[in-house]
Amino acid sequence: MPPIVSSLSARLFGGPASAVFRGMATLALGSGLARVIGIASIPILTRLYTPEDFGVMAVFTALIALMAPLLTLRYILAVPLPRHDGLAMNLMVLSAGLMLVTGTLLAIGLALFAEPMLALMSMEVLAPWWWLIVLGLIGSGTYEMLSLWATRRRAYKVIAYTNVTQSAAGAVVKIAFGFFGTGPIGLLVGQVVATSGGVGTFLRQFWAEFRANWKHVRRSRLERVAVRHRGFPIYRLPSQVLLVFSAQAPVLFIATLYDAETTGQFGLAMAALGLPLGLLGRTTANAFYAEAANIGRRRGEEIWHLTIAVLKRLAFFGTAPTIILLLFGPELFMFVFGSNWELAGVFSSILAIYLFLQFIQTPAGHLFYIFERQKSLLVLRGCTKTLITQAGR
Repeated sequence: MPPIVSSLSARLFGGPASAVFRGMATLALGSGLARVIGIASIPILTRLYTPEDFGVMAVFTALIALMAPLLTLRYILAVPLPRHDGLAMNLMVLSAGLMLVTGTLLAIGLALFAEPMLALMSMEVLAPWWWLIVLGLIGSGTYEMLSLWATRRRAYKVIAYTNVTQSAAGAVVKIAFGFFGTGPIGLLVGQVVATSGGVGTFLRQFWAEFRANWKHVRRSRLERVAVRHRGFPIYRLPSQVLLVFSAQAPVLFIATLYDAETTGQFGLAMAALGLPLGLLGRTTANAFYAEAANIGRRRGEEIWHLTIAVLKRLAFFGTAPTIILLLFGPELFMFVFGSNWELAGVFSSILAIYLFLQFIQTPAGHLFYIFERQKSLLVLRGCTKTLITQAGR
């Protein structure tokens, strides 16, 4: 390697920040491999399951995404913040307690009134599998809780490993069930595995730490961390719910207005396009966030120029796929996923511009955190929800 390149590399990636960049690279690799596995499995699944089956999974996934933030009131996001592991352990116990209470109440409610409760959200198609909703929520909530403890411990390799095993295990389960013609339950079980797998790995890795820090758990400390981090349920929770709603609203509206087959066609279009766009968009957003945070909010003009440069490059990379989808969406989907999925290709053509705009704006959301404008972000997402609701009407 030339001396000038070595010197530049040492300045950019060496010194105190070297561990941060190594961690980012490890997480990006794990997330990337997981998404590649997910993308590769879709053409197989579309030949094993019907559009109606995919419609049930799309509604199931939307419901899990909408309800998951409510389990812990977002207190779990504060786990990496305390300096002392004892306080972090109290946050873990607080989050686990909230998740146990809400999960139990949900299980009782669905066991007794699954169909009328789900009908309120036009999701009565999920009534026979209400127990999988509970398992999916508890599993995904537990994984998030343990992964945030792993983040606190900087166990990036463990997180990356679980990302890959989650995606692989979920794909294997869906394909295995599909060969036996089990219907939508195969997709639902596989989705639960894909969102909650890795819990055992985390427990084996950190069980000794949990036992050692259990002695710090006290009622007074639970109350203390609840008050200290009350901003998470007050501001972050509604902001998260609005963000998830804006992402899931198209699927929910399609499920309300049309049948399961149409919902499945739409869900496949969103999933097939969202996986690769999410991979590149999220990776770029993370890199942008790190660079902009390093610049600092006092140097706003530099961040402005960086933002414009990133948005221009994302627009450049996203233009060609958008044009291809606009012109050849139905033909492309029929070739890749099978002859039953022409309507999904039509949806992909319609969604192309929407997903293009979603793709290029991904990094911009982090500006609110850099400039400490969380309340503004909450207001913005509230306005977005209102516009989407009005458009749906």
